[in-house]
Amino acid sequence: MTILETVFLELRPFTIFNLTKLRFKSFARLWKHNGEAMSTEMPGPTFQLLSECRGIVLDIGPGSGEIMPHFNPTMIRALYGAEPAEDLHPGLRRKAQESGFGAKFHPLLCGAEPESLIPALHKSGILDLSGKDGLASEGVFDEICCVRVLCGVPHAEQTIKGLYNLLKPGGRMVVCEHVANPWRTEGRVTARFMQLVYTVLGWPFFMGGCELQRHTMGYLRDAGEWDKFDLKYYGPTDCIPFVVGELIKEAGSLEKSYAQAVKK
Repeated sequence: MTILETVFLELRPFTIFNLTKLRFKSFARLWKHNGEAMSTEMPGPTFQLLSECRGIVLDIGPGSGEIMPHFNPTMIRALYGAEPAEDLHPGLRRKAQESGFGAKFHPLLCGAEPESLIPALHKSGILDLSGKDGLASEGVFDEICCVRVLCGVPHAEQTIKGLYNLLKPGGRMVVCEHVANPWRTEGRVTARFMQLVYTVLGWPFFMGGCELQRHTMGYLRDAGEWDKFDLKYYGPTDCIPFVVGELIKEAGSLEKSYAQAVKK
């Protein structure tokens, strides 16, 4: 009931006329109360994958930083956190300091969708927009982390393709996302049906825009060319199953030639 709590308990009735702001505020309220408890355990090798991040990293939807302690600050040159809920930023900055990032951490008040993320990255100074199609380089991040966030981003297919474009050739994407139940293969019809029931009863409205029925694995596969696509289902028979793993963007011709030479 986070949206109704935002409107009535916080005495902000006029936010009901600004649905985007209302969604972010309601999610922030939900996350402040439950984020830490929801982050103590994660499906599959999520924490291990995060601990291996290195270079310049983009964390999509970090909330108030609950997963940040699982990064290794000695391996990361710069960490950018794209969080659209402004109410979560104080906790996010605090957690960055506690986790040893200091000046390496750059909070961005934006979402993951290109029309929000690209201007924020440009304003931060990391992204040059003077080149072909607006981007002056083919990717700027060594790693992009999507942990329980793609369920709530607007127009998911376009957003994921935008993230693919921001990844350097040979760069890695870490994924931990709940998805539509794979009832045709290893899931269950009953679990898929319950996802539909929860959606009709208002799950996205009350959970700050979270969608239960997204085919995120397919969107990721279609985003571009991958040298490695290693995503596995965890809890496939559950009502809220996850896909967890890592994707490696196809390397450019120079990177491929070098890799082949090393193997020889």
